[in-house]
Amino acid sequence: MSTSVAQSVVSVTPDRFSRHVSVGQFLSKNVIALNVATMAVVGVLVFSYIVQVNVTTTKGYQMRDLETQLHELSLVNEKIELDARKAQSLEHVAHAVKMLGFEKEEMPTYVNASAPSYVLAE
Repeated sequence: MSTSVAQSVVSVTPDRFSRHVSVGQFLSKNVIALNVATMAVVGVLVFSYIVQVNVTTTKGYQMRDLETQLHELSLVNEKIELDARKAQSLEHVAHAVKMLGFEKEEMPTYVNASAPSYVLAE
């Protein structure tokens, strides 16, 4: 009888302390923990997707605002360049000369710098 008790102890001992668990047994024992872990991973992925979409949308609005600002500044630049061209045109300069009271000289008179010049003192 001692041999049968020893055999039963030997047969019970390896099953009791065995760390080899099949995948099916592991899943059946830890279903709730696996569901919680899966839901946590899905939650993190959904949250990161929402954050990424919000960041992309915000950058899109900023880009649209900058494009609008660029267009407005281009129009202002063109207007300034047009005003500068008008101010430098000969017609504008000729009109400004008349407004200042200048007259057109037909024949210029040159001064001879080699002759001495004198000024009267008063």
